[in-house]
Amino acid sequence: MSVQVHQAQGRGTVARRSAPGWSVELSPVVRRGLLDRRRSIAIWGGSLGALGAFMAAIYPTIQSSVEQMIKSYPSGLKEAFGAGAMNTVEGYVHAELFSLIVPLAIGYYAVRAVAAPIVGAEERGHLDTILSLPLPRTVLVAGSCVVSALSSAAILGVLGVATFVVGRLAGTGISLGLVAAGVAGVFPLALFAGGLAAVASGVLRSSMSASGVAMGTLVAMYALDLAGRLAHALDPLRYVSAFRYYGAPMQDGIDPAAFIGLAAAGIVLMVVGALLFERRDVLH
Repeated sequence: MSVQVHQAQGRGTVARRSAPGWSVELSPVVRRGLLDRRRSIAIWGGSLGALGAFMAAIYPTIQSSVEQMIKSYPSGLKEAFGAGAMNTVEGYVHAELFSLIVPLAIGYYAVRAVAAPIVGAEERGHLDTILSLPLPRTVLVAGSCVVSALSSAAILGVLGVATFVVGRLAGTGISLGLVAAGVAGVFPLALFAGGLAAVASGVLRSSMSASGVAMGTLVAMYALDLAGRLAHALDPLRYVSAFRYYGAPMQDGIDPAAFIGLAAAGIVLMVVGALLFERRDVLH
């Protein structure tokens, strides 16, 4: 009897070891993903950081010209692009960089970081090998989303440090709090873009199509937000745009409700994308 009990216990032990927890399965996926993306993190962070540093560095030399120039801008244009606040270095960096370039650049990066390990691997014929480890599909999607979030945060961190340090060295008196708010405010938008990519990857089998749908949606949302800013009659359209909730954190600071809501929407989209990918057929 004791032998049978030991054997039963042994079988139970083996069964428990063969079914590792979610965190155990997710950890190597995230580590591998970050290792694969280390070069792109350096390139994207260095490029955007150099651009942010440049914008902050030149502000003292062009400040008077900028102040004269914005006086001739139409009021609607000032409101749409935040040009009215360009009399401060934070307002200038927001208008030139954080109103469009950084959000769409980070959005594109997040989309590719999510889509490439899923539909990109499927297109190349690698996905069936990856899933034979065995690795649940939901874990693969979750790992891709976590890698996208962490690498986006790293890129934004490099951008923020470069912008603040060079801005201070240039004597602009740039605010650490507003720079931190500016880069942190882009992060929920990166999560939202990654969520769009996860949903597209859960439906489509082409990396280009999934990335195009996700980025097309993000650009369309920017256009809706811009249209609502320029024409008050179209202002209700802004409620369906992620950019309405992004706002202008480098000028105004972070709105906690909008920040949490946009991040939560991105996470929900990621969960939906994982469920869709779990249910659809995978090309071999």
